[in-house]
Amino acid sequence: MRKQDVFGRKINQARPYFFIVIIFAIVVPLHFLILNLQEERLADLKTEELAIQAQIDAILLDEQAETYQDIGQIIPYLPNTYSRQVVTSELTYVKNLVGLSGAVNYQISFVEDADSPFEDDLPSSIQFVRVSISMTMSNPDKVFEYIDALLAQDRLYYIDAVQVSLTDTDEAIVTYTIYTFYNNVDLS
Repeated sequence: MRKQDVFGRKINQARPYFFIVIIFAIVVPLHFLILNLQEERLADLKTEELAIQAQIDAILLDEQAETYQDIGQIIPYLPNTYSRQVVTSELTYVKNLVGLSGAVNYQISFVEDADSPFEDDLPSSIQFVRVSISMTMSNPDKVFEYIDALLAQDRLYYIDAVQVSLTDTDEAIVTYTIYTFYNNVDLS
């Protein structure tokens, strides 16, 4: 290595090493300081995330808290008659309400005097009607919206099963098996 530069001055060979040591002495502690700050911030964010998740869970539990009544308590509120046309129009209304008016292969089939879907012994005056609804919908997100809209109706429905099959074209072939009931007593 040369001892003099182009201007004839003496070159100090330790000077570049001295700058490297100074830069190294500044960069290494700064690196560890930044890592420490990032870890502290990450820990703060994790505790914040857990707190927010706990709040969300509490809100969801409050929203989903539904009161279920014994079937014996609701017998007086059951309708006394059953009309296939009324149920069909209500199901069609729910389908149109959630935006499924364009659903293809929409079919409703009824089984009157069906067996009870419940394990409890109920009075013999309660009659069950099993309704099977099948359709092909282009928006699979509407599967649960249909259920929510159905449960919001005045008539009592019991959802027994929901079968969903997705096609290659992102359509959903859905079959709902629901029950509705009425108290077959003569009030005259």
